Amino acid sequence: MTGTSTKATAAASGTSGKSGRPFWTSPAYIPWFTADTAAALGLSLRGLAISLIGYKLSGSTVLAGWLGTSASIAQQVFALFGGTFVDRHDRRLLIIVNGVAGALAWGAVAGLDFLGHLGFVTLLAIATVESGIAGFLGSASDAMLRSIIDIADYPTARSVNEGRDAAIGMGGSPLGGVLYAVGPWLPFLVAAVAYAAAGAAACFIRLPKKRRNLNDSSATDAALETLADPLVNDSLADDAGQSGDNPSTDESFIHDFVGGWKWTVRRRLIIVVIAAAALINFGVNGISYAITLHLVADGTGSAKIGLLDGSIAAAMFVGAFLAGKLARKLPVGRTVCAATVLVAALAVALTAVTAFWPTLVVYMFLGLPFPMFNAMLLGYIFAKAPTTMQGRLATTVSVPASMLSMFCSAAAGSLLAAVGYRWSIATFAATLVAAAIIMLASRRLRTIPAADRWDGTTLD
Repeated sequence: MTGTSTKATAAASGTSGKSGRPFWTSPAYIPWFTADTAAALGLSLRGLAISLIGYKLSGSTVLAGWLGTSASIAQQVFALFGGTFVDRHDRRLLIIVNGVAGALAWGAVAGLDFLGHLGFVTLLAIATVESGIAGFLGSASDAMLRSIIDIADYPTARSVNEGRDAAIGMGGSPLGGVLYAVGPWLPFLVAAVAYAAAGAAACFIRLPKKRRNLNDSSATDAALETLADPLVNDSLADDAGQSGDNPSTDESFIHDFVGGWKWTVRRRLIIVVIAAAALINFGVNGISYAITLHLVADGTGSAKIGLLDGSIAAAMFVGAFLAGKLARKLPVGRTVCAATVLVAALAVALTAVTAFWPTLVVYMFLGLPFPMFNAMLLGYIFAKAPTTMQGRLATTVSVPASMLSMFCSAAAGSLLAAVGYRWSIATFAATLVAAAIIMLASRRLRTIPAADRWDGTTLD
């Protein structure tokens, strides 16, 4: 324990380090959380439906796999520049625009399929364009959170988000499967309504004109980083009295874009996390696509397939509950290393089962460690970064970490056709074993302390 743990102690009791009130009572947090939840619901509802309708329209696991990959590539390519754009513009407005775009895109898919005019190429085009827009603007929501709450509340806030996402996953994917069984257009229509609700809720987000950074160590870090690297314009941080929601800058887009990447690559811990996360994302998403496409090709019903995502979401919900209780108490490094080893072991175990129900049970437990991983390790990284770096950090971390997973859908479809189900799962499991080795080998990562000692650490 350090002498700077006053805010962490207050947060441990569920209150904000500055005001003494729970962070979720903030007038800005409530509409932000509503908008973020509605967007997450839309994503969940249309996620499974895309794979199902892609296979229905093409009759091929390979083409259905490339549908998901094309959308992922578009999302990551545009996300490469989206973080810098988000840091330079009104994040509330960008959340609204992203919601409207999702409503229009998936509403169009629903309408075309209802009328019988939806073809595979049309679906591919709409999914790719909408994913590109989501990649460009999607980081605005997470970037805005750091401007709404205190750093001491950040692990708990991320745990809440993880629990929310898990709850949506428990109901969203099974519901999407049931809606698809009623009519293939129906999950897309409901998803469009959810995206519209996200844009509407974001209209009510209001931040104070000036919100200073509530974490003294982060303010100091930001000032030091500005002196050390003039390409990173951290003088725009809330420490200077700017609104974290709508920063302004006289520097060029390219200047800020390059500065964000330089800031990230100079921190060895972040590079290790990105490398491990890239392998984890590829392994887990690849397993998910392989199981889904295998079941679709075998003629398994959509509602039954939806149980897979519902089961892993149920485990994530439990994991999020544990994260909310333990995220401040447990040492971050050792906990996330143990979580990654567990994920790798479960992935290896999946190679030994082929029947639906045993697969569901093992697959379900894959989701248990992820809320702890996100709340603790990613929470540490984002909490320690300056507020005006949040959008760029989301880009410089998420884009490389998702680079391999862009090809998960295509890889899963191709592997299933080439080597069969068991070896497809084994291939993806091997990447999770490699991720565990990378994390265990990093002393800096293993020694990240519990949240009440974050003030005494720096990102390096």
